Amino acid sequence: MTNFIKKNISLIIAIFILLSPIIDLLTGLCLHLFEIHFTIGIILRVLFLLFICYATIFVYKKKLLLPYLAIGLYGILYIVGIIMYKNGVGIITEFQGLVKVFYFPVLFLSLYSIRDEINISKMTLFTTLFLYLICIFVPILLGIGYDTYEITKAGTLGFYNSANEISGIISILTPIMFIILFSSKSIIPKFLLGIMYLVVILMMGTKTPLLTLGITIVAIILYLWKDYLIKKQYKKIITSVIILLIGISALIVIIPKTNFYKNIETHLNYLKLDNVGEVFEDEELVDHFIFSQRLTFLDRKANLYHKANTYQKLFGIGYLKSNGKPTKMIEMDYFDIFYNHGVIGFLLFFIITIYVLWKVLKKEKTLNFDSYMLFISLLLIIFLSFFTGHIITAPAVSLIAIILILEFPKRKKKRLLFASFSMDLGGIEKALLNLVNRIDTEKYDVEIVLEEKKGVFLDKINSNAIVRECKVSNNKIVVLRKLINVSRKLFFKVINYHNYDFSCCYATYSYSSSKLALMASTNTAFYVHNDYRTIYKNDTEFYQFFNSREIGKYRNIIFVSNENREGFIEKYPALKKKCKVFNNFIDTKEIINQSKENIKEKKNKNHTLFMFVGRLDDDAKKISRQINLVKEIENVDLWIIGDGPDRKKYEKEVKDNKLEERVKFMGKKANPFPYMKQADYIILTSDYEGFPVTYLEAITLHKDIITTFPTSDDRVDIHQYGYVISKEQEAMVKEVKNILKEKHTKQEIDLEAGQVERMKQLEKIFNG
Repeated sequence: MTNFIKKNISLIIAIFILLSPIIDLLTGLCLHLFEIHFTIGIILRVLFLLFICYATIFVYKKKLLLPYLAIGLYGILYIVGIIMYKNGVGIITEFQGLVKVFYFPVLFLSLYSIRDEINISKMTLFTTLFLYLICIFVPILLGIGYDTYEITKAGTLGFYNSANEISGIISILTPIMFIILFSSKSIIPKFLLGIMYLVVILMMGTKTPLLTLGITIVAIILYLWKDYLIKKQYKKIITSVIILLIGISALIVIIPKTNFYKNIETHLNYLKLDNVGEVFEDEELVDHFIFSQRLTFLDRKANLYHKANTYQKLFGIGYLKSNGKPTKMIEMDYFDIFYNHGVIGFLLFFIITIYVLWKVLKKEKTLNFDSYMLFISLLLIIFLSFFTGHIITAPAVSLIAIILILEFPKRKKKRLLFASFSMDLGGIEKALLNLVNRIDTEKYDVEIVLEEKKGVFLDKINSNAIVRECKVSNNKIVVLRKLINVSRKLFFKVINYHNYDFSCCYATYSYSSSKLALMASTNTAFYVHNDYRTIYKNDTEFYQFFNSREIGKYRNIIFVSNENREGFIEKYPALKKKCKVFNNFIDTKEIINQSKENIKEKKNKNHTLFMFVGRLDDDAKKISRQINLVKEIENVDLWIIGDGPDRKKYEKEVKDNKLEERVKFMGKKANPFPYMKQADYIILTSDYEGFPVTYLEAITLHKDIITTFPTSDDRVDIHQYGYVISKEQEAMVKEVKNILKEKHTKQEIDLEAGQVERMKQLEKIFNG
């Protein structure tokens, strides 16, 4: 259970955030249909808070028991005051108010303490906003749902209950909406979302979202104009002014037809005023029109507080009068906290809040557009908490506010994601294993996402790395298959969009992996493990393969050999600057240690032993050539380690040629090195290769290599460690016979030193 929570804490929090619109929808229905005031919303959010507290103390071992006990002790003294001075009247309501207010500091402190374990995508927050909007927009179109206000004013809120809370959520998430809109190049979805957003905030009838939109747009304009001035892009300033004027003109035309405008007219008529300007001629009118009488409620609450005894002044006068009737909330969070919970409660709340906020903001943060918008969200949280309330005293809004604030500090470790097909036996899979296990987990958090979470290498992956599955459906019903795959990718995008510091499509052939890698980060890499000119001899097919994987969008294209890189650049010369060569990694110490394992199989000492390790796939590996060598050359044996689609074909060839005693199929081996140690030659007769891991393993075990595919990187030229032979059958036999007569002197190389340097170069890519 502990391990599950550690590996999935971000996912759990993200899913709970995404469920918030549904939870609030159910809360609204409970209140309106069944008049249940202790709603499902508060129950689920309290359970979530308890879960986070449990994880903080017992899973992550954070020392927060003291602040938890301090808040608990205050809560007891608060309830004691209710019992002593109000005879326990409405104690459930008072307890509910206590929980709602202290939800924020407890959750804020808890999530901050495990901030390095949490990474919530901005797309998760944007999707949450979208769900709130759609749950209001659809009822508006259908003419159903509940009114925002009980009397007089116009407005619709869908099936939600609290206009202030929903307005608060929409408001503080508005800057996040602009982050996503600015990162998207799709015009039509942006336009439709903008229309839906405007319809909702104008038809709700409340002032807060429209005010927030205005503040956010002004902030964006100032940011862009500063950037344009620095770059001397004066045409863009003129264009932005024109767009701004068009937008303002459109709003002037649209607003009079909205509930927002109707409410202004209603309010002015109620106050017997002819225009908004008259409001500012009298303090009472300002309070009534601008602050919705919050200043009046503040004055009344202050009078109640001053009449209270010392105990109540210290621990709060609560939410109900002694006769059980509710006192009117001020709806200005800071004042509500002070009067309802007294000096002690107020100090406890804000000591925790200010301490955590200071710790968050003192961390250095590069001022780009995303962080600038987050800063605007933070200002809105502070501003709206003061003027409109229901931000830090409402659990529904509190969680989102906290997640926005925790987006500020940089994580201690960067997050890396590698997308691949599986971890079954194979060259790409072994190379990925070696790479991941070499990454310093003190500096990086590593995740692997697989189409199929299976394979002999799964158990060998560093225990600090997280392995997930994003399965691709093969359902025979086309529509259902596409629906399943689209929904899985959509969920991945919502949870992980640009949420990693680096993402990599490691399995070149995996279409799904290429899409996931592009979603996960802006710092991306695409690994090419083969010379795809030999796979796709037709140019159209070659371009179709790489274009379908949107190769031009990747920041880095990594090849395992110089030959692969040069072949690719011939086809894509414009991408040359992105192309880099990094040979695959191996664990030299592990190879040597594992090669010492005792095995039952022993080579025939009177025969030369060839060894093949890899996938039994005739399209690429052409193992029939090796079987023919055994047939044509006496005193040569062949051991084949691996499995694949053409195993039965090869077994039939061996049987037909009566070579069962000399050609052995060993199957998959998680540890092939004791077998390789016995070999005289490691052999590959492929039509094409990248730079196989098997080459490096052979060099480590001081084994000669016979291959049909010459390849090299910046350190290793295969000619120095083996023999390159013809692919033509007769010539191959003749050349191998000559090789067996020679005594080859192998070059010595410090592979480990090269790999250390290679990892340093890769870390530069990881770090962007």
